Amino acid sequence: MRNIILSLALMLLGGTTSAFAQAAAPQIPKMKVGIVDILAFREQIGELKIKYDKLQKEFATLYQELETLQGTLAAQEKTLNENKGLTPQQAAKLSADFEAGKKDYQRKVEDTQTVARRRETEETEAIYDKLSKFLDQYCTKNGITTVFDARRLQETGVVVFASQNANITDEFIKAYNAANPAPAAK
Repeated sequence: MRNIILSLALMLLGGTTSAFAQAAAPQIPKMKVGIVDILAFREQIGELKIKYDKLQKEFATLYQELETLQGTLAAQEKTLNENKGLTPQQAAKLSADFEAGKKDYQRKVEDTQTVARRRETEETEAIYDKLSKFLDQYCTKNGITTVFDARRLQETGVVVFASQNANITDEFIKAYNAANPAPAAK
C-alpha cells in the first residue's frame, strides 16, 4: 500500500512539474540566418565597382612608385648579401643607402595607406550606408533574422557548417543592383 501511495505521489509530482515546465517555457523565435560575402560587393555592386575602379586609377602611379622602390631595395639587399667585389667602404655606403631606402619605403607605404583609406571612405561611405539600409529592408522582407560576413566566418573558423542555401550574396547583389542601377561609365 505504501508503494502504491508513493508511486501515485511521484506520478502526480512528475506530471505537475512537467506541466509547470511546459507552461513556463518561453517561446523561442525561429531564426533564419543569411551569409553575405561583403568583399564581393566591390566587384559586383555596380556603384561600388565604379568607385573602386576610380580609386585604382587614382593610386596607380603611387603603387608603381612603391613597386619600383621595392625592386631597388631587393636588388640592394641581394648585392649586400652576396657581397661580391665590394670594398668595405662600398659595402658600408650600400648598407647605409639600403637602410635609408627601407625607412623611406616604409614611410611612403604608411602615407599611401592613410591617404588611400581616407579616399576610399570619401568615395564609398555613402554607398555602404545605402547598402546597409537596403540589407535591413531585404532581410525584413525575406524573414532573415541574422546575417554573417562570409569572409570573417572563414577567417575565424567560428562556424563549422553552413548550408549553401544560407549564402544570400548573389540574390542580394541582384536585388540591390536592380533597385540601384550604376550610372553609365564616363
